[in-house]
Amino acid sequence: MASCRNLAAALAIGGLLVACKSDRQSQPAEQPGESSQAPSSTAHPVTITASDFKFDLPDTIPAGVVAFDLVNQGKEFHQAQLFKLEDGKKMADFAAAMKGSGPPPSWLKHLGGPNAAGPGQTISGVNALAPGNYVVLCFIPSPDGQSHVAKGMVRPFTVSGTGSEVAALPPVVDTIRLVDYDFQLSRPLKAGSHTFLVENVGPQVHELVVVKLAPGKTIQDFAAWAEHLKGPPPAESVGGVAGLDKGAAAQFSADLTPGEYGFFCFVPDTKDGKPHLAHGMMKQFKVES
Repeated sequence: MASCRNLAAALAIGGLLVACKSDRQSQPAEQPGESSQAPSSTAHPVTITASDFKFDLPDTIPAGVVAFDLVNQGKEFHQAQLFKLEDGKKMADFAAAMKGSGPPPSWLKHLGGPNAAGPGQTISGVNALAPGNYVVLCFIPSPDGQSHVAKGMVRPFTVSGTGSEVAALPPVVDTIRLVDYDFQLSRPLKAGSHTFLVENVGPQVHELVVVKLAPGKTIQDFAAWAEHLKGPPPAESVGGVAGLDKGAAAQFSADLTPGEYGFFCFVPDTKDGKPHLAHGMMKQFKVES
């Protein structure tokens, strides 16, 4: 449930700078000649613990394929939107850039991450990360309308290693392609455990939020609830992938049981600022046994 267009306004409130002064400082990237780990095709497990409103995760993660578990210990929904700060940029550059107006800078790359974990839930995802500086944050708003990132829910970390080659994600059977404004499944879904490759082939940033609808509820009901986030949700989060740039890909895993489901993209459109679901980027589908 991202709100990328409102990033500058959210950070200007001051949440980012508060988080940057946390007592847990990120470690500097390794320099050439130091011991390092090359990108690996074996997934390295990393737990991201989310609370209201803070992330806890390692300061340094080895480059390669990373299997994230987003554990939500808070009372609100949370996501782990991953950004890579390219061109040698650091958190000070990120903070300065986000105080300005206009779109995010070109060196800030949307890489996905586990999406839409409800209270008490664990959402899993897999990303291939190159060495460099990164930040994880949560764009989801509270019922008061304030984004979690504005409340300090942002955390830098470093991916260690040398070189720029990115390891390949593990092969999977199910693929979901994100386009303007649709979700394209590689095959109909049946009940069971699935690992999905999510690819953004559209020109804009897109995300994927997957929910299982409560009996008798529709995707329109969930969209209406998400606008205010008040009262019990008419669906249960299944997982998904946070915002991805054009050409970017990430994975997530989910256990699907028979019932009605929905796909959603809440990213604001670059032309009018409306969430992509307002342009039709939400889809209801049925999972058979």
